[in-house]
Amino acid sequence: MLRKRIALCLVLALACLATRARAAEPSLFTPARSLAALEATAFSPAAPPSIALQAFQDTAVGETLPAPAGAADDALEGTPEDMLEELLESLPNEQEEFVPTPDEKLPQVPGGAKLLKPAENPIPGAATDDRDAPLTLCEVLQSVMLHYPLLQAVERERTIAAGRLTSAMGAFDTNVMGSGNALAPGTYENYRSDFGIQQMLPYGGVNLFGGYRTGYGNFPTYNLQRLTADAGEFRGGIAMPLAKNREIDRQRATRAQAELDVSLAEPMILRSRLDYMRAAARSYWNWSGSGERRLAADYLVDLAAERDVEIALRVKTGAVANIERLDNQQNIALRQAVVVQADRSVQQATIDLSMFYRDPAGKPLLAGRKRMRPVPEPIAPTPLLFEQSLARAMAARPEFQRLSLQREKLLVERRLAENQILPGLDAQVAGNQDAGFGKSSLSGPFGLDRQVLEASLIFQMPAQRRDARGRVAATQSQLMQIQRQLQFAEDQIRAEVQDTYSALERAYEFHRQAEQRVDLAHIVARAEREQLRLGRSDVLRVTLREQAKFDAELLEITARQEFWRAESDLRAADASLGPESCGFPDIQRLHCP
Repeated sequence: MLRKRIALCLVLALACLATRARAAEPSLFTPARSLAALEATAFSPAAPPSIALQAFQDTAVGETLPAPAGAADDALEGTPEDMLEELLESLPNEQEEFVPTPDEKLPQVPGGAKLLKPAENPIPGAATDDRDAPLTLCEVLQSVMLHYPLLQAVERERTIAAGRLTSAMGAFDTNVMGSGNALAPGTYENYRSDFGIQQMLPYGGVNLFGGYRTGYGNFPTYNLQRLTADAGEFRGGIAMPLAKNREIDRQRATRAQAELDVSLAEPMILRSRLDYMRAAARSYWNWSGSGERRLAADYLVDLAAERDVEIALRVKTGAVANIERLDNQQNIALRQAVVVQADRSVQQATIDLSMFYRDPAGKPLLAGRKRMRPVPEPIAPTPLLFEQSLARAMAARPEFQRLSLQREKLLVERRLAENQILPGLDAQVAGNQDAGFGKSSLSGPFGLDRQVLEASLIFQMPAQRRDARGRVAATQSQLMQIQRQLQFAEDQIRAEVQDTYSALERAYEFHRQAEQRVDLAHIVARAEREQLRLGRSDVLRVTLREQAKFDAELLEITARQEFWRAESDLRAADASLGPESCGFPDIQRLHCP
């Protein structure tokens, strides 16, 4: 008898604890009992309830709640049999109230993801290319070549250098001079005119000159050299340096350096072209990958939407609580927000690409989504690819050509400085001849029979010659700088090719691992969805599995983008990136025989 009483007391105690737990348990964690009551409340025009009320209300009007904790304590005062009977009577009839009738329908949930699908608005302010043909990297790079404003600005260096060369050639222009003078009335009334021409030759420092002058009227004795015969006076001569300025002078040095500047414009343009095309290629791969991310986000929403239909049927049959469906619907809303963010990324990538992809008028052109194509699968690089890229870079990189041309300019400057150390020794021969009436051998000291031939030798030299010596020392040091820069450029370009090849090879291996993760995440997510279908899982666990698969897919897309960005960087490093490249797997280039 004692054992029976002890057992009865234990049962009673457990029942009391269960009653207290049910009284303290929040109603939002229990299934909806009367869907008809919820539906009537949801569609009430007087006061539309909140989502929480529709989701978590579990009692209809007239239902009996579990006994409070105080009432259960009072029941302990009677006999154990009476207490057990009263406790059982106080518990709600769950078997009867939890089963919904077949005629009941799930309430429409205000704010549900299905009711607020994200709107898609086009990008304003620019033309859109909606052709169906896929956009290739070749088209983008060709657009950069023809229409990119910054590249067109850099290409103006050619005309700038050509203009400087024309200006330097101005030192060898033919100089024409003329003057006229009349003095009347006065004591010495006279009329004079003078015309001259001078030409500096581009070699030897030779300078030719000639002219014609007239002088009529009365001249004072100290200016009789201005008087000419009736036909005037002709003159001519030649001047040439014998030491300083003979091999090279400032005019010829400036012309030679200007000619080198014309050639120097090409490596500058090529360097800028490679930089802009590299940026265009990276923008292109970013744009291509953004489209795939948007598709992955759309697929994630589709999975949750399909699952919402299945959960709705299970809620209708009473297999799961209505909160399960609401949990899935808030997950749909979250995933649709992810779609909006992915769409923003697509638009941003499209706008960035439009800086390089332009119409024939040079205006930015937005690439439509019909032109998107998946980022291609990576191809395993080989060591021979590195050797070929390194050899091509050492032969074609514009840095070597630029530094070599700068070295040539300094050599010209050094030649000029060394020449300026020599003494200035110039020879000159000049003559003049009067013509016309007034020639007479008996005209005396005031006669006009003048036929003059004059030869001169002029010497001039600074004693210290510090200007020339200082320029020689400066140019010598500058040449040593160029030599060190050439050495460093070779090391830097080799390191750049090594780095880009390393990035390419590691990106390929990273994609292999990311692809493996996608396969495993796909299996796990599919298995978890099957567990949910069989009633062995819940929405939360399925959501986590699908999110993990989505993250793996994004990482795999990023891995493919990184591979082709690294491939574009490698082609920019070896100076082979250009419109002739289609931008997709070149089997012969990446798969070396």
